[in-house]
Amino acid sequence: MSRRSEPRAPGRAGAGMRRALLLLGLGMTALMLLLAWAAPPVLDRVRDLVFDGYQRASPRPYDPSVPVHIIDIDEAALDLYGQWPWPRSYLAALTDRLVDHGAAAVGYDVLFAEPDRTSPERIVESWSRFAEGIPPALPDLGLPPHDARFAAALAGRPVVLGLAGAAEGEAPVARAGVAVTGRVPDRITRFPAAVGNLPELTAAAAGLGTISLGRTVDGVSRRVPMVTDIGGVLMPAFSAELLRVAQGAGGHVLRTSEASGEVSGGVASAVGMRIGAVEFPVEADAQFRIHFAGQQAARVTPVGEVLAADGIDARLADRIAGRIVLVGSSAEGLFDIRTTPLDGQVAGVVLHAEILEQILSGQFLSRPDWMPGLEVLLVLVAGLVLTVLQWQDRPLRGLVAALALAGGAVLGGLVAFDRAGLLFDPILPVLTVLTVYLPGTTLGLFAKERARRAIRDRFAYFLPPTLIGRIEADPEAALTPGGAERELTILFADMRGFSTVTEGMPPDRVVALVNTWLSALAEALVAHGATIDKFMGDAVMAFWNAPIARADHAAAGLGAIAGLEAAAARANAALAAQGLPPVALGIGVNTGPASVGLMGSRDRLSYTAIGDSVTLAARLEGLTRIYGVPNCVGDATIAALPPDLRAVQLDRIAAKGLSRAAPVHLVLPAATEGLESFAATLEVARAAYLARNWTTAEDRFTDLAQLRVGFCDTPRLAQLYLDRIAGFLRQPPPPDWDGAEQALAKR
Repeated sequence: MSRRSEPRAPGRAGAGMRRALLLLGLGMTALMLLLAWAAPPVLDRVRDLVFDGYQRASPRPYDPSVPVHIIDIDEAALDLYGQWPWPRSYLAALTDRLVDHGAAAVGYDVLFAEPDRTSPERIVESWSRFAEGIPPALPDLGLPPHDARFAAALAGRPVVLGLAGAAEGEAPVARAGVAVTGRVPDRITRFPAAVGNLPELTAAAAGLGTISLGRTVDGVSRRVPMVTDIGGVLMPAFSAELLRVAQGAGGHVLRTSEASGEVSGGVASAVGMRIGAVEFPVEADAQFRIHFAGQQAARVTPVGEVLAADGIDARLADRIAGRIVLVGSSAEGLFDIRTTPLDGQVAGVVLHAEILEQILSGQFLSRPDWMPGLEVLLVLVAGLVLTVLQWQDRPLRGLVAALALAGGAVLGGLVAFDRAGLLFDPILPVLTVLTVYLPGTTLGLFAKERARRAIRDRFAYFLPPTLIGRIEADPEAALTPGGAERELTILFADMRGFSTVTEGMPPDRVVALVNTWLSALAEALVAHGATIDKFMGDAVMAFWNAPIARADHAAAGLGAIAGLEAAAARANAALAAQGLPPVALGIGVNTGPASVGLMGSRDRLSYTAIGDSVTLAARLEGLTRIYGVPNCVGDATIAALPPDLRAVQLDRIAAKGLSRAAPVHLVLPAATEGLESFAATLEVARAAYLARNWTTAEDRFTDLAQLRVGFCDTPRLAQLYLDRIAGFLRQPPPPDWDGAEQALAKR
């Protein structure tokens, strides 16, 4: 006895170290999850820097065939034609030339908020201000006002003007509405008012869109709002309106998560936009993330070349005809210079061009609403994997796992960006690896192995070995002379996922969890008149009709299913009160003849039952994992099914070790929600399957996978059959095939 007591002191010290490592790993993982949930601004800034790195590593290839072109009001044009703003008669002439050269649409990335001061009717007013001796009027030269000349050039032509969101101004009137499928996204860009253009210019333009590009706190432009709420009016972006006008489309459609079937956690989030025949994704706040190609000389023509054109210039027509043409300025003095991840200084009009090029070429960057969930999942996986490896004192495996997890996150982000345009953020997974692995390795590099061995010894000391293995291995030798043959209803109940739930838990917590659970199950079984045979680690075996005979043993076994499920729910509530995790339940029930009596050695006897019916009950419990259901019941038990229960045949199985195939059923209360639809769909699918009508069977099992019910993992069940069908398509079953499947797995 003293020998068994010696390792206890080292075991307690090892247990303390392991608890410290577990708490450290879980604590750091929880901290990373908290950061993901809180999303502090600094994390957003670092994420932007990571995505900027992706852009620099893999810029968008520029395709000159995409029909987008820029007319640049550059410094040379200002030197030639004078300072800005130019007379609007110049812009009227520019509009005429662009349309004459075949532009599909023209967009002015310029605001015309005030009347042209150089117009003939306003010259005297301008000259006489702060001056004397100027006549009150000039002779009528017969020249139209410049704004009227510009408005006439816009009228009836595919020209789009811009407006900008502002704190003060007027509410705009959209030339084309934005229809929203669902609620307006909660995080959409909003302005109380707008700065627009002269009413006569706005009235003459074919389209009106916002030219507000938006910036981040570091001044780098990465995303642009495609829909903006201005004073309660939804306005499309400048680039979106150009797409509409170029196609002659009637309006814009903003698709949200509410109408797309996507999960948004109760928050209305934008998903995508459709403009005529063009569709493209947007982020939750209706902003479009730009994948920059950078400065490209081929996409730009100086405005001086257009204004100097005499008639139709063939070379100019090659660059303009059939294209969306944007007019903007790269001149420093006009203050429309932006910073992008690729270029330190770029004209704002280039961002509009980059957006149009992406949309027309179908090249998008996207951060789907499931991507943050994937990042959180990787944080959780990385934290738990490294915590478990440190708890097990596996330093080499821990190092390999840390390098694989961190390197995989970084490389995966680059590959996802380059191959699919997906924005994966590796920051939190990498931080999780560093904060869990390095401190944990420092604390427990050598001590954890000794602690692990000591805890294992104590665990084995408190759990006596089970007899079930010896009984199944040699039943003839294990049977005692006092055994009897009797029809029994046998039930196996198992704690599902026990190893996963208890991994890393100290022994006393494991024992508390097992005792709480098995006590609840035992009480339910006794309440339903069962004889408890044995506890096998995290499972329990029971039967009815021995030693006290009862005619309704099959019905009693079926009634115990609901009682066990209710007991499991109570046990999980008790576990939660103790800070322990919940555990799922799997139940297998079968009825048939078995040998029952006192069995074992002369020194240690146990009242138990063995036989094929017991084996099948155990196999049925194991099949619950395969089919994704809470229980599996044999055909002989189903014969005693009471009217308030419903049985659905799942399969026909030839269990390992048994010669005959047997139907497998799921038993549920008849009033269970979704049961009728599930049963009908499965019945039709299995009928086609048994008839070897593989195509119909595939379709029906695919329908089954789409059902969502609380009592079955329908995708798992459907995939089981789909995999079989795929095998039969490669090698058809024999002519005498009756649909039975060999169940190779033991319980």
